[in-house]
Amino acid sequence: RAPPAPPPAAPCGLRSVSVGVGALGLGYPSPETVVFRYCGGGCPAPPTLHGLALGAV
Repeated sequence: RAPPAPPPAAPCGLRSVSVGVGALGLGYPSPETVVFRYCGGGCPAPPTLHGLALGAV
């Protein structure tokens, strides 16, 4: 029997997560939150200098 197919990758996009400062484990409580923003999902790899050079040959 074949294994189940993996779920489709989420589209590439900017993600954000709000995390309480106390949850970061810095050793002190704080009511403040920090917003982390990052690129996530099925994002294509950025072009590399090596790849661009090979493409020009």
